[in-house]
Amino acid sequence: MKKFYEKSEIWFAVMWIIIYVVVMGNLRNNFGDDSVLSFVGLLAIATVITCFIFKNKLGEKYGFVKVKDYKRYLFFIPFIILMSVNFWPGFSVHYALPGQIYAVLTMALVGYVEEVIFRGLLFKAIEKDSVKQAIIISAITFGAGHIINLLTGQASFDTLLQIAYAIAIGFAFVMVFYKSKSIWPCIITHSFIDVASKFSGESSKTLDIVISIVIIVVAGGYALYLGGKATKEL
Repeated sequence: MKKFYEKSEIWFAVMWIIIYVVVMGNLRNNFGDDSVLSFVGLLAIATVITCFIFKNKLGEKYGFVKVKDYKRYLFFIPFIILMSVNFWPGFSVHYALPGQIYAVLTMALVGYVEEVIFRGLLFKAIEKDSVKQAIIISAITFGAGHIINLLTGQASFDTLLQIAYAIAIGFAFVMVFYKSKSIWPCIITHSFIDVASKFSGESSKTLDIVISIVIIVVAGGYALYLGGKATKEL
């Protein structure tokens, strides 16, 4: 695996995107988020990637460091807003135990794995040649990747909304990672959002659209703010 990584970091990242999409698409479609199989499958992917990173002393490169000077990032208040939106329709437990526990663990790992792959492996592989391309590709690929939710039975309209706001979130996440050099704020926020989705109440199409607009405005605005600061510092 190390030889493949050293030969091409981009194709290494693409390989993990494909593995993640194929494995999790099949597991979630066939067994659901509340299945121990989905959790174990994702845990295996997370374990292999994490072991590879730390075994090869790549932790700092991929953002496993502390954040410095929280004020520069508005104390991540935009992220806190994003973390709250799944509770706007109310609160509800989606599965009976132990399914709810497996769903929570699976969603926490989804946030972790997606950040390490898209913000870590993919972004850093492209950043060497072009920071701008790395930001755009990382964000758009991450958002478009949510089309996989069609395989789990999610409605087309809901999936399109999710892709739209996921791209905006992707830009916010990648700008935080690029500026702070830490992936932790992205992992924590992403995992919390995904876990909260398993406690979200019944929503309506109108509320879904409102929430999507709020996410796009908040995440997009935050990305532009951080992008502006990055430009001034160059």
